[in-house]
Amino acid sequence: MFAAELPKLLQEIERKYTQKATLEVEFVQENTSATFGKKTTTSGFIRIRRPNKVRWETLKPSSDMNLMISDGRKFWFYTPPFDEGEHGQVIERKSAQVQSQLAQALLSGSFSKAKGMSIKQESETRFTLVPKKGTAGTVRKAQIQVDADQKLITKVTLENEGGNRSEITLSNIELGKPLGDEYFTFNPPPNTDRIKD
Repeated sequence: MFAAELPKLLQEIERKYTQKATLEVEFVQENTSATFGKKTTTSGFIRIRRPNKVRWETLKPSSDMNLMISDGRKFWFYTPPFDEGEHGQVIERKSAQVQSQLAQALLSGSFSKAKGMSIKQESETRFTLVPKKGTAGTVRKAQIQVDADQKLITKVTLENEGGNRSEITLSNIELGKPLGDEYFTFNPPPNTDRIKD
């Protein structure tokens, strides 16, 4: 998919977002499990610095706190200890092994990066994106909701094979805020078990 094929509104949003080096948003994510019909809600912050640095920090509920960080080369997924005296855990991978690029591209307005995707405009502010098989991990379909006046992405919904669904609602969206390297690197605290893939 090339920018010329993007609907005009998405082109304008992509232009606005890609002119800024950084993005910081608050998120509320609602996950629905198809198998158990169970809904879980988490919230926190997402910070992105172009071209490939990401920090996804889940702060609530405290039982589900975790941190995902990528500096573009390495990816860390950290879960703090639940109880005093327990160990935290960090999983380290090469960034290329982590299939979160579609979600990252949609959240950061980089629609042109999502190659080979068909896009359908459902309403003035809602778009459905269907990735080419094998290009987006388990994501079967994505929907984005935008604010047409402010040219901002307000919601991203991912539907996975098997029927699991993630709805990510975004607020307090800041573009161009200075975000230093300290946000995008991770030094495990003491008593952290390291798992390298």
